[in-house]
Amino acid sequence: MNVKGQYPRDSVWARHAMIATGHPLATQAGLSILHHGGNAVDAAVAAAFATGVVMPDMAGVGGEAFVLHQGPRQEVRAYVGSGPLPQGFDESKLPKALMLPLHQGPSISVPGAVDLYWQLHQKEGRLSWRDIIEPARRLALDGFPIDVRLAQSLQESQYLKEQAPSCQNLFFPYGQPLTEGQLLRQPELARTLAILQDKGREGFYRGEIAHYIVEAVKQAGGFLDYNDLSGYETEVTIPCSLAFGPYTVYQTPPPSQGIVMLEAMAILGSEFPHDWREDGAKVHEVIEALRWAFYDRREYVGDPLWHSFDAYALLSPEWIEKRRAGIGFRASPINTELKAGDTTSLVAVDEEGHVVSFIHSLALSFGSHVFVPQGGFFLNNRAGRSFNRIPNHPNQAVPGKRPMHTLNTYLVTHLDEFYVVGNTPGGDGQPQWNLTILLDLLLAHSLPHEAVQAPRLTVGPATDVHTLNESSYVLLESRFAPHVIENLRKRGHAVQVIGPLQGGGSAQVIKRVNGNWVGASDPRGIGQTMGF
Repeated sequence: MNVKGQYPRDSVWARHAMIATGHPLATQAGLSILHHGGNAVDAAVAAAFATGVVMPDMAGVGGEAFVLHQGPRQEVRAYVGSGPLPQGFDESKLPKALMLPLHQGPSISVPGAVDLYWQLHQKEGRLSWRDIIEPARRLALDGFPIDVRLAQSLQESQYLKEQAPSCQNLFFPYGQPLTEGQLLRQPELARTLAILQDKGREGFYRGEIAHYIVEAVKQAGGFLDYNDLSGYETEVTIPCSLAFGPYTVYQTPPPSQGIVMLEAMAILGSEFPHDWREDGAKVHEVIEALRWAFYDRREYVGDPLWHSFDAYALLSPEWIEKRRAGIGFRASPINTELKAGDTTSLVAVDEEGHVVSFIHSLALSFGSHVFVPQGGFFLNNRAGRSFNRIPNHPNQAVPGKRPMHTLNTYLVTHLDEFYVVGNTPGGDGQPQWNLTILLDLLLAHSLPHEAVQAPRLTVGPATDVHTLNESSYVLLESRFAPHVIENLRKRGHAVQVIGPLQGGGSAQVIKRVNGNWVGASDPRGIGQTMGF
């Protein structure tokens, strides 16, 4: 979803701490935690809970999450909050197809977000768990005026009145969607958050909320049960990384598709020209690098707990040279697929040395369309969006297996010191827009506002299984020069020129410059960057 915006006049500067999220109220929630003595981890988790309230179509306790965290000791760790396919999954009960149903009960994977919030906070946070949830609980209980983004999402999602009738009184009073400026109160969600304040992660994965979830999934024809919830635990592991000139670029590991961004970066190389957007041949190289990286992700990468394939093989010098050799004058006939996602992301930093790169999602808008009425939240449709039913495929749907994920987020160091952190929502657009933003930040040494507002491209299709038969295309914002657009068409690219700020995403970026923080939020969204 694209929201009309203004170009930011400049980046935001701060001395002590900073947070950037996809919604102003979430940013304010995180900033309030920083002002009350919390660190960047506390602020990030508080903002994550808040986005689940103010962006209920994109994220929430029924979703999943990925995080990169760098602490004062400089170590970077990855938190993988990706829930698996339920153990009771039985494809014999589903219609014959190469994919799972995109919505309703069979599309739901185990919600991993809450456990990730908990694990990250318990390991690295400072304030109490109760305190960091309180801003979100107050937003849910007191309500907030609907913003233009959510109003547009509800207008486009009126099918929920039939598919999730239990949410109708909340989002569609009198049969019509809430409009911009109307107050949204979510008392059931406020009660869920209060239970989490009292009982921690156990308040979600065991007890009454867990039973409400299982009941909702069962009624929607799904397979998730109480044991799937009570047995879930976030994986904390080593991130993927790439040496890129003097920088080390970290990305979330599989089942995240962060490897796509790293492989495309490696194909282009650290000597790639910083003014690449002005040269059709160089834009072509970016497009082809992305298309090959998406192809490799789709063909080779799955849940590493189930498949022995080493994702780092896609970054080996021999493999990268092979992919470079596959880039000719014309567009390559690579079969891939794409669908835009509904996700939100945030970043937070502090002067103690905590850096958090955080992304979470319900997968597609309003997730599975399964609403838990007693809890006030939607459940994700990650299994339906991401798995296939192709025998022996790395991403074949198997009980207990985690699906390959569109979610990814990055963090960059220079000589082991923090340099820049960022991310964006947008499904398969994420590694593409993260890539081009990083080229600006690392090669052109752009400030964050320059990088997030630069002309954006999107290659499609890319990976989502429900778009296998779409034709190849390239979306270019109209700020690309006419000679570049013409050059790409001569090379065989199916170029579609879109509006100057319609390229998708809602990027958040924070950079360290001269010992200070400098950050910016994408003008294509409604996000906000604040610091002190």
